[in-house]
Amino acid sequence: MILFPSDQPIRRILVALDASSHSLAALQAAANLAAKMEAELLGLFVEDTNLLQLAGLPFAREVGGVIGVPRRLDASSMERSLKAQAERSRLALADVAAASRLRWSFRVVRGHVAEEVLAAAHEADLVSIGKMGRQPAPGGRLGPVARSVAAGAPRSVLLTKQAVPAKPGVGVIYDDSVAAGKALWVAAKLAHDGGGLTVLIPASDGASGQYLEDEAARLLRSRGLSARYRWLDSSADRLPTQLLQSEGLLVAGADSALAQVLLEELDCPVLLVR
Repeated sequence: MILFPSDQPIRRILVALDASSHSLAALQAAANLAAKMEAELLGLFVEDTNLLQLAGLPFAREVGGVIGVPRRLDASSMERSLKAQAERSRLALADVAAASRLRWSFRVVRGHVAEEVLAAAHEADLVSIGKMGRQPAPGGRLGPVARSVAAGAPRSVLLTKQAVPAKPGVGVIYDDSVAAGKALWVAAKLAHDGGGLTVLIPASDGASGQYLEDEAARLLRSRGLSARYRWLDSSADRLPTQLLQSEGLLVAGADSALAQVLLEELDCPVLLVR
């Protein structure tokens, strides 16, 4: 039997920033959550050593300007570019935090991006990161850094491509994963502001689906809560991604096998709960 976990307040939210549009969406999403939870924002910018090493190679070139003429890429110009990106990220964090009257801090470190974000995650209760970064994966919806953080972070991870609405409809995958109960509770708290809660039940047959729905309903009733329920045919070749993306935010246990698939399928924000 899965039990509702006791409240574990979120007090510090780490935001991985790189001045890309996805990281700015992650910043806004983190600020929305921080405002609800009276949490502090911790901004982190990583000067990527891979980019600095690449810039030091004699054959490195960048294409820029109106006419797109390749030009030599050197370490000093890359240093200046990264410092400029870091300053833009700091200013964006300061503006967003001021608008919501949030406490915040910002720091710059140098290293491999995924490793530095994972190390800093130990200081926070939640990590917010853009699904793509400076180096998106061709043809995918999840960049290599986001994939590494989603798999290895010791804390819950919010992955975004676009800003989370102020009052999102919240969908939660309730399956037989270890973190299912906690994911359900987090989703219920996030949906409390008026967006509504939809419990998504992956089931290959009626008996297993009904059991999971009854269990989720029992947990919610114990807190005086209710929800809509939708079953997903886990044996189907393709999942109803249009239905899933109709929610403003999807919540799932980080150990949910279905959630790992959906990270690559969906554009909507996904919160992996640990």
